[in-house]
Amino acid sequence: MSNLSFDEQLRRERNEIWSRCALAAKENSEDPQQICLHWSHSADSLLAKAFQACFSSEKIALFALGKLGSSELNLSSDVDLVLVTEEESASALSALRKFQKILGDRTSHGFVFRLDFDLRPGGKQGPLIPTLEQFRDYYGNYGETWERLAFVRLRPLAGDPTIIDAVMTFAKKFSFRRHLDFTLLEDLKTLRTKIQGHYWGRTQNNTVDLKLGVGGIRDVELFTHALQVVHGGKDPSLQIKGTQQALQLLAERKLLPEEEAFFLQRHYWNLRRLENYVQALEDQQTHLLKTDENHPDFVIKALASLSFEMKRCDQIVKSLLGEAPKEISVEEELSKIGLPQEELQDLWNEILGQEVLSRHRGRDEIARKAFLQEFLQTLKEQGGDIHRALLLLKDFIQGTRAKATFFSLLLREKDLMKKLAWLFGHSPYLSRILCNRPELLDSFVYRSQDKPSEDMGLLLEELAEKRLLSELISGSQFLEDKDLTPLLTNLTSTADSIAETLLPAIKKEYPSSLRILALGKWGGAELGFRSDLDFIFVIPDQATDNDFKVAKRFINRLTESHRGGNIFSIDMRLRPSGKAGPIVMPLADLQDYLHQEAQAWERQVYLKARWIGESDSNFLPAVALEYLDKGLSAEELIELNRIRLELISKSSLMNLKYSEGGLVDIELAAQAYVLEKKLDSQSTQTFDFISLMGPLAADLQKNYGRMRQIEQMLQLVASESSSELNPNHESFQALALALHTSPAKLLEEVRELLTANIAILKELDPRRKPQ
Repeated sequence: MSNLSFDEQLRRERNEIWSRCALAAKENSEDPQQICLHWSHSADSLLAKAFQACFSSEKIALFALGKLGSSELNLSSDVDLVLVTEEESASALSALRKFQKILGDRTSHGFVFRLDFDLRPGGKQGPLIPTLEQFRDYYGNYGETWERLAFVRLRPLAGDPTIIDAVMTFAKKFSFRRHLDFTLLEDLKTLRTKIQGHYWGRTQNNTVDLKLGVGGIRDVELFTHALQVVHGGKDPSLQIKGTQQALQLLAERKLLPEEEAFFLQRHYWNLRRLENYVQALEDQQTHLLKTDENHPDFVIKALASLSFEMKRCDQIVKSLLGEAPKEISVEEELSKIGLPQEELQDLWNEILGQEVLSRHRGRDEIARKAFLQEFLQTLKEQGGDIHRALLLLKDFIQGTRAKATFFSLLLREKDLMKKLAWLFGHSPYLSRILCNRPELLDSFVYRSQDKPSEDMGLLLEELAEKRLLSELISGSQFLEDKDLTPLLTNLTSTADSIAETLLPAIKKEYPSSLRILALGKWGGAELGFRSDLDFIFVIPDQATDNDFKVAKRFINRLTESHRGGNIFSIDMRLRPSGKAGPIVMPLADLQDYLHQEAQAWERQVYLKARWIGESDSNFLPAVALEYLDKGLSAEELIELNRIRLELISKSSLMNLKYSEGGLVDIELAAQAYVLEKKLDSQSTQTFDFISLMGPLAADLQKNYGRMRQIEQMLQLVASESSSELNPNHESFQALALALHTSPAKLLEEVRELLTANIAILKELDPRRKPQ
C-alpha cells in the first residue's frame, strides 16, 4: 500500500508516463504521433481523476481545447481547459481551486499540468466557470473568427452528459455554418496576417521557432482548421479534431491537392517530432531549436531540409490565408517613431501582430497605432525602461484580449495612459498584477472596492483582489514619492483588514474564541511587498474542535490559489516548539512557555507580537512582562551572537538583508538591546526599538530606513523576490534607474551604509560585546 496522498499519486503517475514518452522522443524510438496520442490519453485520464475528486457533487462539465482537444498534446504543453456549469455556485469555485491546486501546484514530486482557462468566454475577464447560458450568449453574440477555429478542437473530458451535449451541439453550430460565409475568408486572411506579424523574425540566425515560425506548427494547424470551418458546415465528416485525419479527409474530398495534404502531414509530424525532442530535454515549454548545438542524428537529418520545408509550407498556407508580413513594414513603423530597430523590432512586431477584437478593423487599427506612438512618447518623457514596458504592454493587451475599445479609451484618458506607462516602465512586479488581472484597472484608477460578499467563494476572490489592489495603489505611489512610512502602514493595514474580514466569516460556521497574534513584520506593522504573514493562533482556554477547524480553514483560505495567486503566503514556524508546536495555543500555555522555556531568540520574536483586530493591539502588556525582567545572560548573548554569525551572508555580493550591517542584523540587534536593557517599548516597530538604543541610534535609524526603502524598491523593479545586489543583473540597473542614480553610485552608497552600520552596532549591539 502506498502512503502517498491522492495528489502525489497523480504526480508520480504523470512523471512515470512523461518519462517514458520523453525517452522515446529523445531517442526517436517511437512515432511522434503515437507519443502525442499516448500522452494525450494519459492527460485525459489524469484530468478525469482530478475532476472526479473535486467536482463529483457538481452539475458541471470539463472540456479540452488546443492540442489536448485534438489528442495531439506535446510533452511540456499547458492544457487548455474550459468548465461549463448549469448555474453559478460558490461550491464550484471552491472545487476549481482544489482542482487547480491538485494539478498545478509544484511539490517535491513535481506537478501534473500547467492549466490554462484563458480560452473561456470573455477570456481572463470572463467568469472562471461560465454557465451554459453565459457560454451561449458570449459566443452567439461576440464570438470571433479565431474562436470558431479554436472550437474545431473542443472535446469533452468529463462531467454532466446533459451539459456536454448542449455545449457540443452549440459549438458545432458556432464553428461550422451550412452556407459559406464570404466574409470568413477575409477574416481568416486578416487573422493570419495579424498573428504572423511577429513570426518572420523568430526563425533566424541559429534558432528555429518550430511553433510560431512562418511555415511552422501553428501555420499548419491554422490552415487545416480554416479549411475545416469553411467546408465543415456542408460536410459534417470534416468536423473532426485531429490534424492528421483532417488533412487526409480534405485530400479525399478534393478540397486540397493530395500531394499538398501528404506534404503537410509529413511536415507537421516532423515539426512535432522536433518539438517533443526539445521539450523532453528539460520538461520546459519551449519551441525553439538551436541549430548550433549538439543533437542526435535524427535531429541533424531533419534540420538539413527544415528551412526548405517551412518555406514550402508557407507557400501552401498563404494561398488561402495570405502573405506573412515582411520585415520592411516593421522597419518603416520603427523609423516613424525613432526607436532602435535592432533592440525593439521583434517586440514591436509582436504588439502589432496581436489580433484586435473589432468590427471596424481599419478605423481601430489607426487608433491602436496612434495610441502606441503616444504611449512610447510618454515612456520617453517618464524615463522608464522602454523595452521592458513594451514587453509588459504586449502581455497586458493579451490580457484584455486586444479589444479595440481599449486603445480608444486610453487615447481619451491621458491620465490613465500615464499611470500605465509609469507602472510598465518602472515596476515589473506591479505590472504583472495588471497583466494577470486586467479587470483590476477600474478599481486601480478609481481606488474603489465593493463591500465584502456573504458568499465565502466570492469573498475569497474579493480579498485576493483587495491585496493586489493595495499593492498596486501603494506601490504606484511609492515609485513616485519613495515615502516608506505610508507604504508599510498601508500594506500592513490591508493584511489586518483581510484577516479581520476572513476570520469572523469562518467563525460564522464554526463558533470559536480564536485570536490571531501577529509576529515578525506583520506584528511590527511594517509589512512590505511579497511579505509572508508570521502569526500564531491563541485561545483563552483549552482548544476545541471548532478552534482547530477555524485555524485550518483560515490557513487554507489564505494560501489556496485564486486568480492572481494566493491571498498571502504564511509562516507559522515562530510558534512555540517551531514546526512541532500546536497550531492553536491557550494563552496561559503561551505565557508559561515564554516565562519558563523560551530561548532568547524566541523572546526576541515576541517583542513584535500584537493582536489583530482588537483594541489591546500590543501583546506584551496583555501577557505581562515578567519574561523581560530576565534580561539576557552572558550565555544567551553568546548564543545570539552565534545565530547572528550564521545568518550573515557568505556571498561576495552585498545583501540588503543578510550582509553584516544589513536589515536583519540591525533588527535583531535592536531586539537584543531591548531585552538586555529590560526596556518596555510601547511599540512593536523596529524603528521604535532602534530609537531606544541611545544617542548613536539616530544615524542607525536613518540608515535602516534608507536600506528598507532600497529593499522595497528592489521588490518592485525585480522580476523575482531578492535582497541581493548583483551589479551585473538587470534588476540592479533597474533599481538604480528607479532611485534616480547610477549603478556605481548606488553600489557605493549601500557599501557605505553597511560599513557605517557595522561601526555603530559594534558600539551598541550587546551580542557583539566581549563576554
